[in-house]
Amino acid sequence: MQPLPEVGDLVRDTATGRVGFYVESASGRLRIRAVHGGVEWDAEPADVQLATPLRELRARAAEINARSRRGLGA
Repeated sequence: MQPLPEVGDLVRDTATGRVGFYVESASGRLRIRAVHGGVEWDAEPADVQLATPLRELRARAAEINARSRRGLGA
């Protein structure tokens, strides 16, 4: 069994192909928040892997840009 990601890590749900930030573990499943916000989803731990550095850089830049557009700062 692979170790759990740390809260805030960018992960990829291989079952759905979606990418988001790890939020918490509940009832044996991982809770993930979409990069641009929106509805969180649950994933099986075996289906979750850390995102590649390039994917993480792109996602974090997108999140900062989205927050800036909403006037929330970085």
